[in-house]
Amino acid sequence: MTKMTQEQSKLSPMPLGKHLMPGENVLARAGNFYATNRRLLKYRKWFSGEELDDVGYSHISSITYISGSRGLVTDIGIVIAVLGIIGIVVNIFTDVNLVTPLCAVAVFVGIVFIVYGVFSRVTYVQFRGTGISDAAGVRWRMTNVRADDAQRFISMIREHMK
Repeated sequence: MTKMTQEQSKLSPMPLGKHLMPGENVLARAGNFYATNRRLLKYRKWFSGEELDDVGYSHISSITYISGSRGLVTDIGIVIAVLGIIGIVVNIFTDVNLVTPLCAVAVFVGIVFIVYGVFSRVTYVQFRGTGISDAAGVRWRMTNVRADDAQRFISMIREHMK
């Protein structure tokens, strides 16, 4: 194993250090992903073992960055709220006795879903490469990462893809 500088040891936990090639340095980290001077690594340590995937920069064909609101959650919220409102209106203007409290709860839950969907951001980065199938590509998705961390990490990867 190569000697690691103080900066590298901050970026790289010791278990990952044993997987680095001689002369390889960790340059950046975002979540379970590590950018080295030679390749992109995904490393996870489990209580019963560890998992390591790697891909050379020359094999990365594209990087997709997605950041936005949760459209599906918002859509579901709209449907639930509209159904609740329809139930309340039908109950008020007709002799049909729908369960008004249940309709009011539906409106409330729908509004909560809408607010959550609009204001909750989803951010992920998808790495694609030669030899990585769509099924295996899910393993190369970086989720639950802050937008600015993802953008810095992508910049580092793109510098090494040149």
